[in-house]
Amino acid sequence: MKKDRRVIHAVSHTHWDREWYFTTIDTQVLAVKAFTELVEALEGNEHFDYHLDAQSSLLVDYLQIKPEMTARVRKLVADKRLLVGPWYTQPDLFAISTESMFRNLRIGIYHAKQAGYCMDVLYLPDTFGAHAQIPQLASAFGLNNILIRRGYDRDLMGPPELMWQAANGEQVKTVVMPYGYMLGHPERGARYRNFDINHFHVETFPLLERMKQLSDSEHLLCPIGGDQVSCDKDFEKLVAQVGCHSEDDWRVSNYEAFMAAIEPDSLSIYQGEFRSPRMARVHKSIGSSRYDIKKANYEAEACLITLVEPMIALARANGFRVPDEMLEKAWRLLLESHAHDSAGGCNSDETNRDVVHRCRQAQQIGEALYNLCARLLLQNHDRQNTYRFLLTNGTSSPRIYSRDQVLISASPAFSILDNEGASVPFVLLDQQKINRPRHVLLTPDGEVETLSDEFYYLNRIDIPDVTVPPMGMAQFRLESATADSMITMRPLTQSAIENSRYKLTWRDGNLDLLDKFSGDTIERLIRLADIANDGDLYDFSPLAGDEERLFDQFEWLGASQCERKQELRLSATLQLPEAINSQRTERVSQQRPVAIKLTVTLEDDVIRFALAVDNQVREHRMQVLINTGKAITSVKADMPFGWIERHNQNITSASGYAEMPVDTEPFMHWLSAHEDYHVYARGLKEYEYSGSDLRLTLFRGAGFVGKDDLLYRPGRASGHVLAAPEANLTGWLHFEFALSLGKRSAAAVVISQQKYSFNALLWQWQEEEKHLHRLDNFDMEITQKPVTVWSLIDEIPQGLVWSGTDVLYGKTLLRFCNPAAQPIDIPQSWKSLLCNALGEPINKDRLTAFDHLTLRLANTEAQSC
Repeated sequence: MKKDRRVIHAVSHTHWDREWYFTTIDTQVLAVKAFTELVEALEGNEHFDYHLDAQSSLLVDYLQIKPEMTARVRKLVADKRLLVGPWYTQPDLFAISTESMFRNLRIGIYHAKQAGYCMDVLYLPDTFGAHAQIPQLASAFGLNNILIRRGYDRDLMGPPELMWQAANGEQVKTVVMPYGYMLGHPERGARYRNFDINHFHVETFPLLERMKQLSDSEHLLCPIGGDQVSCDKDFEKLVAQVGCHSEDDWRVSNYEAFMAAIEPDSLSIYQGEFRSPRMARVHKSIGSSRYDIKKANYEAEACLITLVEPMIALARANGFRVPDEMLEKAWRLLLESHAHDSAGGCNSDETNRDVVHRCRQAQQIGEALYNLCARLLLQNHDRQNTYRFLLTNGTSSPRIYSRDQVLISASPAFSILDNEGASVPFVLLDQQKINRPRHVLLTPDGEVETLSDEFYYLNRIDIPDVTVPPMGMAQFRLESATADSMITMRPLTQSAIENSRYKLTWRDGNLDLLDKFSGDTIERLIRLADIANDGDLYDFSPLAGDEERLFDQFEWLGASQCERKQELRLSATLQLPEAINSQRTERVSQQRPVAIKLTVTLEDDVIRFALAVDNQVREHRMQVLINTGKAITSVKADMPFGWIERHNQNITSASGYAEMPVDTEPFMHWLSAHEDYHVYARGLKEYEYSGSDLRLTLFRGAGFVGKDDLLYRPGRASGHVLAAPEANLTGWLHFEFALSLGKRSAAAVVISQQKYSFNALLWQWQEEEKHLHRLDNFDMEITQKPVTVWSLIDEIPQGLVWSGTDVLYGKTLLRFCNPAAQPIDIPQSWKSLLCNALGEPINKDRLTAFDHLTLRLANTEAQSC
């Protein structure tokens, strides 16, 4: 019988979870010891290379603690003995936004190159699946190889060596590690100091034989390492000894050498996402774990991407120096919270508190940077108007909303004028009359206080549908007005609200929606569904025999409106079982009330929902069911630079899979259940559909990081069986989503979603309230410069939408995408500005379907402070 002899590339590595059931501090303590020993081992043995999990952050953290090791580490990196990058952290891809993925690689590659070299492999050893657009992401950064583990199904994708094609047609050579990154596991004898050939005969060699059945390639990969493991300083001796017991040709290798050995010409092409749990768990319902992380991350991302980065670019364009080092710090904090197991939420309570705290720190830095830039700009424009303010536009829409903002006025009645002197409508939500601060004079005899008899007014306002150029800013000023000119919300006596597009009527305890354009009515628009969750922080799993509880009765609290805004308020109290019993056989009989508050607001063609839940029970999942009026056959969900259409598989058994392949799917910002039915969300990440209902998962309470023997995931626990009571998320939780009806192009859907999600921050130049923004009370010298640039770009071509503005490392990179299935020609005036994601020039004539482009705006670039 002919032997099937292959070349086995043995690679020394570690997969380094920054945090998990332990904290980042714990792993840094270990890293100081392990990485120092690693440097010494590599210096003492030139016969092997080592992979630091493609995470530049590990190197950055280590050298911050041990700067005296910098020169030694950089030599190893430059010599390609210690391979780092291209990621800054290994991200949980389905939990974060497109631009976060770009910043992760931008920062990761920068620090890897600063250390000497960046690995040319987009390495994803443990991420719970991957978007269909990952090849486009790799190509944008000039990366030629992808190495991935989870989500692979040979029946769908063919052999594990393939050309992975993005939705825009770009292809990247990709190899799947179908049995993971621990074929020689340290606990099973793969460390030379614990070497036992029996473990290789029991596990490693049989796995390699199974890989031969999957793959026709002459070259196979055998990663030897594991989670948070030290290196083996005699790695080549281990490989040589293993080779003596194998029919295969064992070689000491590295990931780049292995990928170079795979010839791309004969590889089959696969287009799509990696989401199948056929050979490894992908934890399809992890998108609803620890909603507090998802919400905190969403708010931090929105702050940095839509507010801060465009504002920094505008300040630079007007000649001001802005410390982008602090922006990088904000992103690094946030990217640490995007790391594998962190953003997903399958972590300990202590770790989770760290994750949320870093998100909030990143947001605080962003708010401070926005404050700084706004002061630089407003100090230099229209100085004769004391009460002036600035709005920026981090969307593709020429009209935006600024909601629930604080505005200081000298008089109780006032008007808002734009830069041309035209009146800008606004809605006064609340007003406080405040005594001006007392004056304090320091004298030789002590402090002398003088009370003021003057007042100012602190107003809370909405500015609906105001004109601000995309990727631009606009200034406004206040003038005194008459009281009858102020627009306020008035209570309504009828149980309905309406505008020119919709009418919402409260009837029989629920809402009926009339679409005035089509004439269609959808009855019982909103329901809530609750079911026991016997799962853990990785997966939802129902309790055998438990039935889903549906709630569709709301109480009327009231409604109010003005000509610019219409709003209604409902409430409900759900009686839910307190928890699952200790035997995991049923929900306990003891019930507790869960209060619900629902506010619905009409904004032109968008219906906004703000839902508050006072969660007082444990171990359950709550979804909001949005009635679409007709049966759903598939759902389009957004992905980077486009959308993917998913159909229910209706597989009801975990047999043949690592977990039940449930029809629970991720999205970033928007969903289309029909060509004329679109749902947007702020921080929600998971959906299902059944019948005519689009089901958004609001949250999922769980009491353990991992649990054994789930109905949807039989067998061992994922992670560790560790109590995590805070993951039940008791207390008030707040959710925001929206509905928009009407047929529209893909670009129009994205622009509508961006307009809904964006809330323009009002920053006012005023002298009364010195604590509105944290930097307001700091004195600083501001260079006098004319403000002449009010928009980063003159016009966005039809069909394109803005994706992000990358202002790191002194460059200004403006990114747009084509989210439609039809190609778009690139304007001639843009072609000289085209670059890749690193800012390096490229040539391109048109954008294919689901494609993107990046422009480098050299005239907006400036040196940082």
